[in-house]
Amino acid sequence: MKKILMVVLLLVGIALAGGGYYMFYLKPEQDAARAAKQKAEQRVPLVQEKVTTPEIPPPVPEVTDYYVSPERLGIREHPNMSAFIESELYRGDKVHILEKRDGWGRISPYYVYKEGEDEVAEWIPMDQLLEVPPTITKAERIKTISSYIEESDDFKQYFDVFIKTTDDLIREGICLPPDFEELKGWVKSVRYSEDVYFVYCGGIKQANKIYLNVNTGKIFYR
Repeated sequence: MKKILMVVLLLVGIALAGGGYYMFYLKPEQDAARAAKQKAEQRVPLVQEKVTTPEIPPPVPEVTDYYVSPERLGIREHPNMSAFIESELYRGDKVHILEKRDGWGRISPYYVYKEGEDEVAEWIPMDQLLEVPPTITKAERIKTISSYIEESDDFKQYFDVFIKTTDDLIREGICLPPDFEELKGWVKSVRYSEDVYFVYCGGIKQANKIYLNVNTGKIFYR
């Protein structure tokens, strides 16, 4: 009986020792290994840094719109100073350049006067142009307008009204400088009183004739 009891106690001791080994040594190691595995599985993978190449700035668009700098600028049939001047531009006029060649700018399409002749176009020197509108003072504007009409009848007597009216007509696009230069300025009317003067703008028909009453500063048509 005593032997049996000793065997039972021995088995119980072995069982308790095994339980203690599991609870205090094996189980903590298993829990730690399991936690490490879960942590590794949950770890967010590092995103590889994206390598970017510097952006190439877009090309700067070529300037094609310019403004006339001198008071007068001749328009020539060919890109050279010896070519025939067919018309003129004036200070502040805006031009669109269609082609640039050897310091010259083409402002019109090519055309042919007569069959078999060489084609021509309208050219102006690029060094006489500005990328921004020129600053024109009041004194400069008066001087420029005066050059168009300084041979007007009674110019000195009615200087102010002639200058203002001419400037207004040009700014509004009703007249161009050559219109005034054609008649050398304002001409005294014989149809009306001595206070009325006229000029032709855009043609030489009666419909193109503009009258100016210098006393009122008003223009009218007949």
